[in-house]
Amino acid sequence: MRQAPYRKYLLLGASLLLLLVFPTFFIEGIRHKVIALFSPAWVLSTPSDQAASLERLEGENHLLRLEIGKLRALLQQELVEADSTLTPARVIYRDPASWSSILWIDVGQIEGKVEKNSPVVFGRSVVGVIDYAGKKQSRVRLITDLAVKPSVRAVRGNPQNIYCLENIESLYRQLKVRSDLPLSGEEQKKGLEALELLNGRFSEEDTTSYLAKGIVQGGGAPLWRSVNQTLRGLGFNYDFSDSKGPARDLVTGGSYDASFSTEPLLAIGDLLVTTGLDGVFPAGLHVGEVTHIFPFQEGAYTYELEATPTVGNLDTLQTLFILPPLGYSDEESDEINPFEK
Repeated sequence: MRQAPYRKYLLLGASLLLLLVFPTFFIEGIRHKVIALFSPAWVLSTPSDQAASLERLEGENHLLRLEIGKLRALLQQELVEADSTLTPARVIYRDPASWSSILWIDVGQIEGKVEKNSPVVFGRSVVGVIDYAGKKQSRVRLITDLAVKPSVRAVRGNPQNIYCLENIESLYRQLKVRSDLPLSGEEQKKGLEALELLNGRFSEEDTTSYLAKGIVQGGGAPLWRSVNQTLRGLGFNYDFSDSKGPARDLVTGGSYDASFSTEPLLAIGDLLVTTGLDGVFPAGLHVGEVTHIFPFQEGAYTYELEATPTVGNLDTLQTLFILPPLGYSDEESDEINPFEK
C-alpha cells in the first residue's frame, strides 16, 4: 500500500516540536559536538588549507634551523660573565641639540647595578655609558660621542658569523610573515631559500682570528640628528703579544710563530669587539663593523679606520639594558702618585 503523503509532514512537525521542547543548552551541545566531529574532515578536504598548513610547518622548520645554527655558534663564542643580571631601562628624553651624544633613561642609581660608568647595551652591542646617575633617572653618553672611547680589537671569523646569524634570523622572520613587502611570491621564496643557505654556511665556520687593537670614538657629527652615525678608529696595531696570539707585522700581518697564518691586521667587514682594558666595558661586546681603512702613511706605526655601530640606528632606540660597572675609577687613579713611598 502506498504511504500517505501527509506522514512525512507529521514526522517533520514532530521533530520541530522536540527541538522546541528540549532546553537550549542541550541543543547547543549537540550542535557543537556535530561540528567538532566533522570539522577536521572539512579542513583536510580543502587543498588550499593543506597547502597553508604545509607552508607554515616549513617556515617553522626554517626558523628552528636558524636558531640551531645561532646556538651552535654561541656555544663557541666567549661570553661576558656578569655578576648580576641586566637592568632594563626606557629612553625618556633626547635633546635635539645633543641628539648624537646624550639621552636620558628612566632608571636612577642602584648600588652595584646602575652607577656612573655602567655600560649600556642593546643585545650584544654597545650603546654608550652612564655618566650621571640620579635618583630616578640617568644620563647616557652614546657611543657616537667624542668622549666615549672604548678599547677594541678587530676579530674575524666566528664572532662575525654570530653577528650575521642574529641579523639573518630577524630578516627571515620579517620576510616570512609580512605580506606588504614589494616582492612577488617567487622573489620572497628565493629570498628565504638564500637566507637558509647563508645560515648553514655561517654555522660551519668555527675559527676566530684576533687581530689589530685600538680605540674608537664618535665621528664628531653635527649637533642635530645625524644621518651618518660613523665611528672613528685610532691607534690600531698588534705590536705586542697577548693571550690571543703573538705580535704581528704592521704591514704584512705575519708573525714569528709559524702556527699562526699571515693575514692582514684589518679588513673591511671586520667586527670590532671590546677588550675589557678601558676600565668601563667588559670584554666581548660588539662595537662596530669596519667600513673604511685609511691608507697606511709612510713612517706611521698605527692604522686609522671608520666603522658603523653594530647597535644599528641610534635614532630609534627605546629600550636599553644596563650592565654593572667594572669598578674602575678615574678619580681614584689620578690621586695615586707612583713615586710616593
